[in-house]
Amino acid sequence: MERQVVILAGGLGTRLRDVVQDLPKPMADIHGKPFLEYLLKLLVQNGYHNFLFLVGYKNEIIKDYFGDESKFGVNIDYSDEEVPLGTGGALFNAWDKLSDEFFVINGDTFFDVQYQILEDFIKSRKPDILIALRYSNDLSRYGIIEIDDNYKIRSFVEKGKIPNDRVDGYINGGIYFIRKKILEPYYWDWKKGTISLEKDILPELTKKYQSYGLPIGGKFIDIGIPEDYFKAREIIPKVLQQKRKPAVFVDRDGTIIEDHGYVHGTDLVFIEKTIEFLKREKESGKYIIIVTNQAGVAKGMFSEEESIKTTEYVMEQLKKAGIEVDGYYYCPYHPDGIVEKYRKISLLRKPEPGMILKACEDYKVSLKSSMMIGNNEVADRIKLPYLSNVILDKL
Repeated sequence: MERQVVILAGGLGTRLRDVVQDLPKPMADIHGKPFLEYLLKLLVQNGYHNFLFLVGYKNEIIKDYFGDESKFGVNIDYSDEEVPLGTGGALFNAWDKLSDEFFVINGDTFFDVQYQILEDFIKSRKPDILIALRYSNDLSRYGIIEIDDNYKIRSFVEKGKIPNDRVDGYINGGIYFIRKKILEPYYWDWKKGTISLEKDILPELTKKYQSYGLPIGGKFIDIGIPEDYFKAREIIPKVLQQKRKPAVFVDRDGTIIEDHGYVHGTDLVFIEKTIEFLKREKESGKYIIIVTNQAGVAKGMFSEEESIKTTEYVMEQLKKAGIEVDGYYYCPYHPDGIVEKYRKISLLRKPEPGMILKACEDYKVSLKSSMMIGNNEVADRIKLPYLSNVILDKL
């Protein structure tokens, strides 16, 4: 693919110094190869071949390893920082090498997404800025980005300022599409000092230009701290070897079993039409993943444990019918619940896509060829522009 991919590879890696010494952070070792090589392979798998590395600390190590194009069969150019300039300053320092539009990617973050989904969105919406968003329930570590129903960015909320009734949110996935022209005012005002793309530039630009945040799923690893770096060493090589598979995400109540209101227990009636469909889809090689709202937990109708046991019973019966369910996800939260622990706003609750995005962290899903099956036109129509939604009556 001709689009330029700009990789921020100038990080000092100060928090990794105890385990990664005398190396730029993107060169941290993962089973004999640098992290940056795995990131490059991921991008090549997605069809990209034109790269600009923004390098700084010990940049000669990166240059000596990657060269220009002979070793990896891609085009690699470099922009050097003599002193740390921040992520925004690194971009401005490379100004004459930037294409009219490009992706910017953090060189210490591995986010295994389908870039074709981003490309399709760019083609259809023509954004000035597009940020790939990741679902997270760790609101102690990250700020969140809020979007409206058209995926336009509404605001950036810093960590520590997120309302207490929120249990999760969308965080910056470290992948940005940017049109160069909108950066020009910042470039001409730049004083050759340190400036952050994430903190100083993007929040201002999104107020002025066509700016979107697109929730997308995939394995996500940030090697910024030792704990996550050690996880990366175990996970990343396996992820790159796996092949994507489409998934059938299926609602439970009213779709797999008849819904008589806050279903729980084992006195269940299975819907034969769904069973037959799921069996065919499983035999064709798709993941089968249950995603179910369980507002009855928040409303005190049954416990979370009882809800889990009901779904486990459903999975046992499906297995007897020849359908091995790959996984299931549930949302026990409801903003009008009477149980305080669960009286929360959550992106897990359909039609929000949190459960789908969580599944894509655990399974290598081809979202572009996946579907959501439900029986409710409103509650089960997941808010993802690239996911096919099918109502049971239309199977």
